[in-house]
Amino acid sequence: MNCAAVLHALRDTGSARVTELVTATGLSRPTVTAAVSTLIDDGWVEEADSSDSSEASSPRMGRPARILRFRADARHVVGIDVGPHKIYCAVADLNGAIVAHVRRAVEPLSSPADLLEHVETTIGLAMAEASIPPSSLAAVGVGTPGIVDEQHESVVQVPSVPGWSSLELARLLRKNLGCPVQIENDVNLAVMAERWDGVGSDVDDLVLVQWGSRLGAAVLVQGNLHRGAHGAAGEIGFVDVEDEDPQGIRPDGQGPLEASIGTSWILRRARSLGDHHSPDAVAVLKAAAAGEEPALTVIDEACTHFARGFAPVLAALDPELVIIGGGITLAEGAIVEGIQRHLGARALVVPRLELSTLGDDAVALGAVRLALTEAEKRLLDAYASPGA
Repeated sequence: MNCAAVLHALRDTGSARVTELVTATGLSRPTVTAAVSTLIDDGWVEEADSSDSSEASSPRMGRPARILRFRADARHVVGIDVGPHKIYCAVADLNGAIVAHVRRAVEPLSSPADLLEHVETTIGLAMAEASIPPSSLAAVGVGTPGIVDEQHESVVQVPSVPGWSSLELARLLRKNLGCPVQIENDVNLAVMAERWDGVGSDVDDLVLVQWGSRLGAAVLVQGNLHRGAHGAAGEIGFVDVEDEDPQGIRPDGQGPLEASIGTSWILRRARSLGDHHSPDAVAVLKAAAAGEEPALTVIDEACTHFARGFAPVLAALDPELVIIGGGITLAEGAIVEGIQRHLGARALVVPRLELSTLGDDAVALGAVRLALTEAEKRLLDAYASPGA
């Protein structure tokens, strides 16, 4: 338990002297010294180079105090963003610094075996790029579309990807990788990344909207992720905003709202307004950012539909901040202005709006954060357990 206390203090400060650790832990100096020796022997702590410190140039009497540092490179974690057409894997040290990443485009993954093979191959490529042996892997975090059963660590429902429902991805990966594996909804991981290292780092109540070919949201309430009773909180793409009969899930797995504002719709709508030179939705979004018509008209219409489906979310949650992520951010100020204006006509209070700065890295970074939390918990528990 003494080792756990010292290790926790070092994780909080990054580096410290024994005297500082005594103050931080409340333990005696001999106890801290003994714990430090154990942690050094176990490979978790090292003496830092003090040549760059401010005290290096200041003459002092006696033996210089040792500066101790947590060895972030002692083990590594992996964060994975799994989608129907791509797998993105990031490798990080125990401080969360990314040391390698690999992104692979894949054919539609229709079977669990196919998915598992591609994920493990991508992990292997990323580990090889970082020159890290498999034995260094401390934990893995995985982000996936759909509803995730946290208790059973399985993907319960993925309407957009046939064959993924009831997939026990965490168990399968854990069996093959031999380390802890955590699985979470991809948008939930993206909001964790925003809270950790994005524009939401100073906010406890926020909603992240991930808007691209699909539409989803994730909710933080008082700094805690809100999943809902069935893990379906934030599935705003399936909100039905039509006045006619309920639309339900389309044959392609899309919900009514996302089908009416996603990137596929954006391209089709631009075509119908006479834009025959934009090869894809990316070009339309960039044209809107540049202030070009008819792209601005398309974005304005999309914001109208979005505000109609999203205003009730604001009424229920009243967040301080809404972060807009995904491919829609290519429209830059046009999307922010459009959302702000149309929400203003429908919502009692419109929160601050920000575009995500994490881009395509958001889900993988959130998965890294998930894996780091698990790795640190197990490390501290190993020393805090009786007989450790």
